[in-house]
Amino acid sequence: MPDAYVIEVSGRTAGIVARDSQNNSFNFYSALPRFNAIEGQRFSDPLAAERAARMLAKHGSLPQRRETE
Repeated sequence: MPDAYVIEVSGRTAGIVARDSQNNSFNFYSALPRFNAIEGQRFSDPLAAERAARMLAKHGSLPQRRETE
């Protein structure tokens, strides 16, 4: 499995994800300002990063996590 992947949304490069072997995850590095909200975020795999980038592009933000009581 490669160590880095380009993440594209609507034909434009959103960023790259690079494998972090210490944490067994992929870190996202933004290529465009509209994807800065997920800059440095860790993902379990490149597909999870792509889904987050697509959601960000479509909605302008990511869903808020609900806090548990």
